[in-house]
Amino acid sequence: MKITEMPRAEPRSKKNWTKEEECYLMDKWGTVSIPILAKNLGRSVDAVICRRQKLGCGPHLESDHRVSLNQLMLALYGGCEMGTYTTSRLVREGLPIHWHRTKTDRFRVVDMEEFWKWAEQNRMILDFSRFEEFSLGKEPVWVKEKRKADFERNQQVGRHNAAWTKSEDEKLKRMLSRHQYGYRELAKELRKTEGAVKRRIIDLQIKDRPVKSKNRMWTESEIEILCDMVEKGYSWEQIAEKLDRSALATRGKYERLMNPAYMKRYYRGNGTEYQDIYSMKPSEVLARHKAMQDVKFSEAPPDDTIITKIQGELNAEYKQRFRSAV
Repeated sequence: MKITEMPRAEPRSKKNWTKEEECYLMDKWGTVSIPILAKNLGRSVDAVICRRQKLGCGPHLESDHRVSLNQLMLALYGGCEMGTYTTSRLVREGLPIHWHRTKTDRFRVVDMEEFWKWAEQNRMILDFSRFEEFSLGKEPVWVKEKRKADFERNQQVGRHNAAWTKSEDEKLKRMLSRHQYGYRELAKELRKTEGAVKRRIIDLQIKDRPVKSKNRMWTESEIEILCDMVEKGYSWEQIAEKLDRSALATRGKYERLMNPAYMKRYYRGNGTEYQDIYSMKPSEVLARHKAMQDVKFSEAPPDDTIITKIQGELNAEYKQRFRSAV
């Protein structure tokens, strides 16, 4: 028997989309990976992608309240500091990141609500001078003041982590040899931070040291200004300029305000001097300082376990040096 035509296959029965399924797809699109959506809906990945196009859903991440880590860094630094160092530094400081999965790939994203909460606690390490207003959507009220402060800071100090030139090194050595300048004057002349100057002196192994500034007692009004400017995100150099002090002294004072126990010499080095203090807001630091003004402390002797630990470390160091000498 001769077959003139191929038998037509029976059409596959299509599973129609229900209203509930479409609502679920539109609601979860961008927040749940495509394979998980397909699994939850009992459909293929291609069917989910095809349906989202008909429903008018945008690209996967655009429908989310998150942005990619690259988008965030580009908005903050404008491509000037998009390197691995800056990104890794923010991640080390606790920048909240998540992994976003698509059909065949995954990449790091940042939840904007989480980012603003984290950024408020870590204003000092962020630079908003190149961050355009509302480029990442709605902003908290404090961001406007922070952007202004960072712009003014960049007029005084050069770009963060900029490499030292040979002429800057020579100028630093020349100024130190005169024994007339302190950290504040050196930093202002070289357009660097005082911390950068201090680090460079150590790296170059320069024997000459900056002139020490005279000690001056801190007033209550200065402490209020200090905490207020830290709250608004001003740099240590800007705060020091306002208070007519060095940035190193200003930062040191604030760290002592955060942790008064640091002044107890036998607490240092045992891992407790900075425990749970960086989570405090400057306003909370100031409130605690005022509450402790009328409290009198009597310094108790150190714990025996700490003394034993210190003595053991000293004995071990002595034995090591003795062996080396022999």
